[in-house]
Amino acid sequence: MSDVSMLDPLPAHDLKLNPHAPHPEFPWFIGVPSDWVLLDTNPESWQRSAARMVDDRFFGQRLRAGERRAVLQFVEQLVADCQRAGASLSLVQLGRMSTGAVGSAGLHLGWFNSAPQPAGLALVRQTLPRTGTAEEVETPAGPGVLHRDIASTVPPGGLTRVRSTVLQLFLPLPGTTWTAVLSAATPHPEMEQVLSDVIVAVAQSIKPADPDDVAAAHEAKRDNDAAHEAGRDDEDD
Repeated sequence: MSDVSMLDPLPAHDLKLNPHAPHPEFPWFIGVPSDWVLLDTNPESWQRSAARMVDDRFFGQRLRAGERRAVLQFVEQLVADCQRAGASLSLVQLGRMSTGAVGSAGLHLGWFNSAPQPAGLALVRQTLPRTGTAEEVETPAGPGVLHRDIASTVPPGGLTRVRSTVLQLFLPLPGTTWTAVLSAATPHPEMEQVLSDVIVAVAQSIKPADPDDVAAAHEAKRDNDAAHEAGRDDEDD
């Protein structure tokens, strides 16, 4: 359900981040799997966006009314969780499992500012839950910690509790007071390894942007805007 080899870089200045969620004041970059969708958590627009997203993701597939309701309930719960948690950026994956059932997963990015303490693994390890397991993960920005645990949850549209895998990856950015926190969970055993690969791949893409990165991102945005305008002009003609 996901291709972690295809990561699209997203510059922070070009994202509509939750204005109430903390995030670094300096430019930063993150890559996301090309087949995941950015989740709209704006209170005024998320419902329309959710319905459009579900229909787009299952375009050409037979989605029963009950399945569609369950997926929309999943997205509604995901939006509410993101709003409560103050996630800066949220992604969602929807699709068919090998069994034919509809599968879903969410991936969220939050930022923690430890000022005046510098960000670091020692501080991260002090805040880790007592349950589950933790392993160190190497990234270009420095080492992080991946925490894995199991939770009992009632999935959206369900009536009984099921076992869910919960992942959190903490990545302190050296020389700053900021730690990126990636969170993901799934009740589908088939998706556990995929989700683990995705959260590590995304963490390995996070980095502060240098001036050349920012200039290149601005240039790419200008080219993209110009292409959009050219397309509109062609349609008008």
